[in-house]
Amino acid sequence: MTALQFDVVLRIADAVAVLVRPAPDGRMERDRAAQAALRSAAQRDDLVIYRRPSDRPALNPPHHELGVSLSHRADLLLAGFSPDAAVGVDIEIEDINGFDPIAFAADHFSQGEAAAIAGFDSSAAREICYRLWVAKEAALKISGRGIFDGLDEPDLAKHLDLIRIDGASVRLEAGSRLPPIAVSVTRLARPADQPIYCALARDWT
Repeated sequence: MTALQFDVVLRIADAVAVLVRPAPDGRMERDRAAQAALRSAAQRDDLVIYRRPSDRPALNPPHHELGVSLSHRADLLLAGFSPDAAVGVDIEIEDINGFDPIAFAADHFSQGEAAAIAGFDSSAAREICYRLWVAKEAALKISGRGIFDGLDEPDLAKHLDLIRIDGASVRLEAGSRLPPIAVSVTRLARPADQPIYCALARDWT
């Protein structure tokens, strides 16, 4: 096995998100890679990932059971961890061809978010759309249902200035589907001019 390569890309209080690349093939191998990377990043040798019957990753005691989250795209694996709170992560690779951020936002986001995105030029609209997309997916993983009920919540229309700042933390009050949370987003470079968007969310109850 080649040496594990990972970078810490986001932090919120005691929560951390690490990007593993290249991600191993196979779910079991990716779980092992995530566990090794998170142990190293958090300096916690007692961090053990397992899968619940629902297939959701979880942690053995003494950590919060839902204090781990994984997201996999192409050859990239994003893993999040908090010892004391539920977390969610999401990663997306920007599609530079054929993706319409204004139409996507109108179909999936809140009215305020969609209206804001429609007011930007195409490049900025695409970036903000992806930032919102990963932030919402990461946040909704905390609920246990993910995006099953849609991407309209959390509504981040009032927080676009912070969402556009790499690593900035946005604190949100409880909503109809979510507890109080904090969420942070970053945009990373990738070969072939396809930026990577990563998000980490932490329960703030």
